[in-house]
Amino acid sequence: MTTFIKTYTRDNGLIIQEVWDKHYTHDYYGNTNPHSPPQVNYINDGAVEIWENREGIRWFVDQLLKKNQSDPSFLKGLIKEHLATAEELQMLAEKSHLDSVGELKNFIKLLDKGTCTFLAFYHSAVDERTPNSIRGAALAVREKDAFYDNADRLIRGTLEYLYPHSKNRAVSIMSNEIDKPPMKKVLDERFKHCVMIVDGILEITELTTFAKRKPDFNFVFPRISDSKEIRGQVAYLGKTVTGAVRVLRRKIQVAELRDGEILVSPMTTPDFVPAMKKAAAIVTDEGGITCHAAIVSRELKKPCIIGTKIATQVLKDGDLVEVDADKGVVRILERA
Repeated sequence: MTTFIKTYTRDNGLIIQEVWDKHYTHDYYGNTNPHSPPQVNYINDGAVEIWENREGIRWFVDQLLKKNQSDPSFLKGLIKEHLATAEELQMLAEKSHLDSVGELKNFIKLLDKGTCTFLAFYHSAVDERTPNSIRGAALAVREKDAFYDNADRLIRGTLEYLYPHSKNRAVSIMSNEIDKPPMKKVLDERFKHCVMIVDGILEITELTTFAKRKPDFNFVFPRISDSKEIRGQVAYLGKTVTGAVRVLRRKIQVAELRDGEILVSPMTTPDFVPAMKKAAAIVTDEGGITCHAAIVSRELKKPCIIGTKIATQVLKDGDLVEVDADKGVVRILERA
């Protein structure tokens, strides 16, 4: 049985996740990952939940460590290659869209090349076992990188330009469909909920239903209790504030948040900053003390609780809540 744990939620399209997952299937020696699939992707209300096969990811990271330990120049060469690819991508990303399917296919090839190098320095940076001299270089590149935000923005912009019926639904188009994407009705259904496994499965279904039909896949769903309290890690201390919840799962929703509301999100990115400035407090499912929400909340001096795991599942727009960022507790006072 293969166990999957929800690790991230990202406002990325399936094409980004396809390319990302593909590079976990082999290591930098050319060996095939024995723990397959490395990830399961689930579109839930337009945002992609990434469910990791921890054994598959651990194998990839362990193999990368061996490479770094045996060849100290390996990562240096990949970083140089990645920066060149990222510069090429950045020049393209300044456009609102590409002009043809052929250009888009070439861009996805560039993205594929950049992902191969990205994963090397990404994991080298977070793996504390990486030799210090190598890890320092990896961290320096990782902190400045905006590779996938730029790529995703251009891919979606191009798909919506070429196929107007995909507007706000391009997240659910696969790379093998860019010559002829599905009709709007199908894209709408995928946007609500669908499961994607690279090189294998794309099903319009809820993840819980998919899990019941896959007894060899063990999805570790977080426990949702009847308690009126949600607990997480304090990212920035703050007096208790009360406000109405606004759940933001996607960048396009940022303008919906009103002054004084409580921003609840799987995680935040730079696109969320305008909403974070207006929010009375910030609550996320994911993140550690160095995540984007934590860093920005400290800059803004906004009460912030991160790593609740379940906030976006439990809380709904309009719920009245009390955020105690001294104790790391969100209390539900009244349901919308």
